[in-house]
Amino acid sequence: MIEVRISHRGGKGGGKGRFRGAALGALALASAPAAVLAQTAEEPAAPQENAAQEIIVTGSRIARSGFDAPTPVSVVGQERFEQRAITNVGDALNELPSFRPLVTPATQQAVGGNIGARVLDLRGLGATRTLVLLDGKRFVPSTTQGTIDVNLIPSSIISRTEVVTGGASAAYGSDAVAGVVNFIIDKSLDGFKGSVQAGISGEGDAGERNVQLAYGTRFGDGRGNFVIAGEYNDSDGMGDCYTRSWCPNEQLVGNTPAGFGGLPASIRTGPAGTGNLSSGGLIVANSGPLRGLAFNPDGTTHNYDFGTIYGNNPSPLFTYGGEESGRNGFLDGILLIPPVQRIVGYAHVDYEFSDALKANLDLSYGEVKGMVIGSVARSTLTINRNNAYLPQGVADIMDQNGITSFSLGRAFMDLGGSINHSRNRTYRAVLSFEGNLGDNWKWDAYYQYGRNKFRQNYSGNVIASRVTNAANAVQVGNQVVCGINADANPANDDPACVPMNIFGSGNISGPAAAYIAPSGYQTTDTTEHVLAANVNGALFALPGGDFSVATGAEYRSDKAVGTADALSTANAFWSFNGKAVSGKIEVIEGYLEAVAPILRDMPLADTLELNGAIRQTHYSRSAPGVDTTSVDATTWKLGAVYAPVPEIRFRATRSRDIRAPNLTELFGPVTAGRVTIVDPVNGGAQIQVNSLTGANRALNAEKADTWTAGVVLAPDWDFARSLRLSVDYYDIKIKGAISTLGAQVVVDRCAQGATALCSYVSRDGAGTLLQVQDVLQNVSEIINRGIDFELSYNTDIGNAGSLDFRVLATKYLKLAIGGVDRTGQTGYRPGTTTGVPDYIIDGTVTWRKNAFTLSAHGKYIPKGIFDTTLVGPEDDGYAATLPSSVNTNRVDGRFYLDLSASLRVNEQFELFGVVNNVLDKDPPMAASAQGATNQVYFDPIGRYFKVGARVRF
Repeated sequence: MIEVRISHRGGKGGGKGRFRGAALGALALASAPAAVLAQTAEEPAAPQENAAQEIIVTGSRIARSGFDAPTPVSVVGQERFEQRAITNVGDALNELPSFRPLVTPATQQAVGGNIGARVLDLRGLGATRTLVLLDGKRFVPSTTQGTIDVNLIPSSIISRTEVVTGGASAAYGSDAVAGVVNFIIDKSLDGFKGSVQAGISGEGDAGERNVQLAYGTRFGDGRGNFVIAGEYNDSDGMGDCYTRSWCPNEQLVGNTPAGFGGLPASIRTGPAGTGNLSSGGLIVANSGPLRGLAFNPDGTTHNYDFGTIYGNNPSPLFTYGGEESGRNGFLDGILLIPPVQRIVGYAHVDYEFSDALKANLDLSYGEVKGMVIGSVARSTLTINRNNAYLPQGVADIMDQNGITSFSLGRAFMDLGGSINHSRNRTYRAVLSFEGNLGDNWKWDAYYQYGRNKFRQNYSGNVIASRVTNAANAVQVGNQVVCGINADANPANDDPACVPMNIFGSGNISGPAAAYIAPSGYQTTDTTEHVLAANVNGALFALPGGDFSVATGAEYRSDKAVGTADALSTANAFWSFNGKAVSGKIEVIEGYLEAVAPILRDMPLADTLELNGAIRQTHYSRSAPGVDTTSVDATTWKLGAVYAPVPEIRFRATRSRDIRAPNLTELFGPVTAGRVTIVDPVNGGAQIQVNSLTGANRALNAEKADTWTAGVVLAPDWDFARSLRLSVDYYDIKIKGAISTLGAQVVVDRCAQGATALCSYVSRDGAGTLLQVQDVLQNVSEIINRGIDFELSYNTDIGNAGSLDFRVLATKYLKLAIGGVDRTGQTGYRPGTTTGVPDYIIDGTVTWRKNAFTLSAHGKYIPKGIFDTTLVGPEDDGYAATLPSSVNTNRVDGRFYLDLSASLRVNEQFELFGVVNNVLDKDPPMAASAQGATNQVYFDPIGRYFKVGARVRF
């Protein structure tokens, strides 16, 4: 459901949007999709004195009334938040079909950085291509990726959220490639409002509590306005994979070589055990008397139950079943959803000195704190016969068979994963002025200061090199010491090394654990300064209305300075490895926009309007020790609206958009993580390797060519007067797109002959994969095509009340990144990028009668592809012998049903309740790094209950 309530307010203290707005003034009726039309169609006529006030809808820089925008604008009203009992604007938008919820608390299991962040990704083009505004102004970058965490935007007083789908760089500058999300603050609040609510899952976890308070008043005989708001949210998160029955039931198990036993290279099955390590230590050997001996907590051994091994590799990464399938070292401890706390405060004051001058001051503060548990460290170690802790039984076998050493695979589940705490704080202040120049000309100017302070601290983070040192324990006299301190080479000594008993779970001493798993940290401090000024007005009259223009200039400076501990800087830790970042980007830009209403109220030409904009931008990028570089870019847009009759309206735009690399992409860290790769060079064998991801100082700006075309139907028939339908097609092609390909894709394409990518793949002399660099690059291109649909209808059913229907859908036609089409992909295999479903449908039915409201919300995601780079029996060209073969390449669809109800006790007090996932649907199986499903699209929680109350007076 997308809806808006647009109010007119005349007299002194009228809204700022009539002077500048971030948008095409009063462009709602044709630019907004159907639900907007339905709502505005029901609005009573405003008093005559208010008729000249503009309705501002995001889309351009010209503020005016009476004409319609060529670019589709969706508007999410406060009613959606209340019906769904959603306390975060990010959650509300991520429910919409046009957004890909790639960065949410549900997708951040073992990932450090901005824990609990909610980042908007329009069209699946990546969050960096979605420009986020607050009241038409940029928001300070607030994540380590240089994007905006909307947790830090005050949800409690957002009157509506406007989403422009299509390129808008000519109007707003860099980042508006996929579109613009503009949060509009309710600055007209008069009185007090508040809400309190709590939620819990049917399993008794994922508890959440939320409090929101806001107050507004007018002063100075109505010339001044003051608004203040605050909110607090506390979410408990969820436990690890083993708190849900579905979660351990699928992983990707390798079958090497592909085709062995008639089976494909990869098999989706579970629960999976491990074939080359165990929680107490497993001796890894292809044959011989030590093969398959696993260590008990008391140091004795038992014959390890491997379960079912696919292929001829006696020690594969994963097996089917076996003794470690009950708690797998790859899933143990990783929270399905992390706990997050959020605090947001906001204050606004404005004063109209005269009709020619109004001043505004906005202050806001946001803080998000979260915690994640990293994946359990895993090591394969060489154990020598002289190891001081080697159990005697194993030593005897080695002596009897002339064995001097063996390999030991160990998952450090007794230590647990590293614990990472993050704290993200954002401060923002905006001082703005606006006024009239006479003769329908208006101006505005503002200065904005923003600062983001981020810090993460991690403890218990294992260092692989120290594990090797500590595990090599030798006896010297009556003392056990680290072998590096007892050998003949003083250069490798480490006085801090503490010998470690690695044989059997629970035998690592406290001092040894502190040595191999110390603490680390990362900080990033980002500041933003913005100076901008704009003028808009009418030049002359045309048959359809005034020829209007807007022009302006902006200066923006973004600077980031960060620090990190020495171990993180050296990529020494098993996980997280925060890095220092230092750099600055300065931007100077100017724009010109014009609207030409050619015809109006004529036969077969109820409306004909042309729109155009051009922007010139200069970027200067600098960092300590790096030569300063610059980039110049020109962006433009052309649009048209044609309505032969009032009931049907056509619209189209063509634009050239750009996105310059941000601070993090240019000067941020390159960090190491672990990723599972299916290696096509070695028969599809599964292997865990280091993957380097992060910044690249050689990045250039990306360019996008965007087309949008659509139609809006608003029939005037008696039986369907409230029916509204919009259909919009979009086509976005980005050249030189800044993106990662995914470690798996880098390896695959190198093997297929893309020699330029082979420099990012490291192998040893035997061809064994060692490391993959999946850093940001200007990949060849991204192609994104699709169609948006929206339908709304409301009807009076007499004494039974009224019904309101809203349906939104997005049909994805193509999402190709670097030559790999991810359309229809609803799996999220490790080492790859996520895709988009073939389509998504989101609908709401609301029944109202007197003080009672009942709503049903449904969302449908169809059956999809597990990975578009794999082939299964359902796909053309399948053969089990292919390294890319998989036993099934499909993911089941899901329909989620949510119910909500509210009762207005009186004018001041309302009670409400919500049940999400009423049918308690488990997510479909789709093996991922998150467990057995893709939590980007599918609900891991199950049935969920919310109750609360609202007050207003």
